[in-house]
Amino acid sequence: MNKSVLVGTFVNKKKILSFLEQLKDEFHVTLRKIHVYEVENNQSELLVTFRVDDKEKYLPKLKHSTVLHVKNGCLFSINALNKMLNCEDVEKNKECVIDWENFRNKLIILTRGELVMSNIKQIEDLSTLFFAL
Repeated sequence: MNKSVLVGTFVNKKKILSFLEQLKDEFHVTLRKIHVYEVENNQSELLVTFRVDDKEKYLPKLKHSTVLHVKNGCLFSINALNKMLNCEDVEKNKECVIDWENFRNKLIILTRGELVMSNIKQIEDLSTLFFAL
């Protein structure tokens, strides 16, 4: 069995409901396994995270998606973390020490090759999405 991976997808706020329906119907992801975040300085999109068992099966079908990792409330891609720390491979380089408390409620990703670090806030009650739009 494949190890599940966390997928992060940026979704236009106006399309969030149809995207959640797609996750439920096409990818069989239950709402309780979906997390939605507001991203600082991104007024048009929300970040949606969810786990899938087969990234090769799902990632090609999802635009604006990437594999993410989570540690102490921080969402990050390995490539962004490597760039941030100037380490060739964070997993193997034990000299890269990270104080994760400094990155709580942050998103660390690469956008067009540039390191982007943003504050994030989880939307706790997904039902508010139905009324906000």
